[in-house]
Amino acid sequence: MEKIVVLVNKEFRGRVFGEKYYEKMRTFGEVKVYDKDDFSDFDYVLDFVKGATIIVTSWDSPKIDKQILDCCPELKAVIHGAGSIKPIISDEFIQRKIRITNSAVAIGEGVAESALGFAISACKGFYQLSRDTKNGLWQDNIKTTVTDFYDITVGVISGGYVGRHMVKLLKNFHVDILLYDPILTKEQIEEIGAKKVELNELLSQSDVVTVHAPAIPQTENMLNKSNLPLIKDGAVLINTARGTIINEADLIEELKKNRFFACIDVTNPEPPAKDNELRKLDNVVLTPHIAGTATNGLKRVALHVCEEIDRLLKGEKMRTEVNLDNLSKLA
Repeated sequence: MEKIVVLVNKEFRGRVFGEKYYEKMRTFGEVKVYDKDDFSDFDYVLDFVKGATIIVTSWDSPKIDKQILDCCPELKAVIHGAGSIKPIISDEFIQRKIRITNSAVAIGEGVAESALGFAISACKGFYQLSRDTKNGLWQDNIKTTVTDFYDITVGVISGGYVGRHMVKLLKNFHVDILLYDPILTKEQIEEIGAKKVELNELLSQSDVVTVHAPAIPQTENMLNKSNLPLIKDGAVLINTARGTIINEADLIEELKKNRFFACIDVTNPEPPAKDNELRKLDNVVLTPHIAGTATNGLKRVALHVCEEIDRLLKGEKMRTEVNLDNLSKLA
């Protein structure tokens, strides 16, 4: 019988999981749910995981190091109920080639929905219209342009889990979809439902630019003073990915020209300084890195974890299994 250990702290046991999903896990074997608030008593953690064949982790779970691994000689896999696996894997974990899967696809659905919400709201001018109306203006006195989400071009940067779901959502609208991803082929991008273009072409042709790239060395400052000026006047720039992808100082200088509107959910560093100019510019909507951290939406993660355990035990390919040989390319 499988021994499934849910090694998740009190906060995320409540926010991500719940009895409904533990019951589903019990159909696969014995389930032990960690019962302390945190992992400060590491001796207790080591005793708790003994004999586990599957470990379920999430945000703030402890690193799966040699001590934990030595307690679980029959460990088949770690099912990570969060995005990046980097905080929980150790050198020993990599050396032992333990299988691991993340929940980026489940989180990504919520991120893509947030990005779409930003896009529609910004195109229709809701943010500016609300501000102006509250300031006493009405209809004929308001100069904000309202653009329907129709017959426009949307540029998606990166065709990972979030970018793919964004394209899926966009296909419900009458819009042209461009996608920049240096790894995917023209055929792969067409299969997703978009047109493959280079970055500069995407920036110069898109009415909406939405960033979904991972935070890796190759994407650091991908958008900067050399290409941000290519963004069309009146366009919308959305970043729900990572703050390091856009050079913030260069972005601020470009936004000061008041040429385009930006919806920024991520900054570098986080939180931004209280005097950060992104907090003050009228053509910016700034949110506190919440695009993928909804309340009920996190239950998608719990469902995904259960589905990955099911695939693992059936001998099927896990949907989001991580190739540890490509760790340097992962966010």
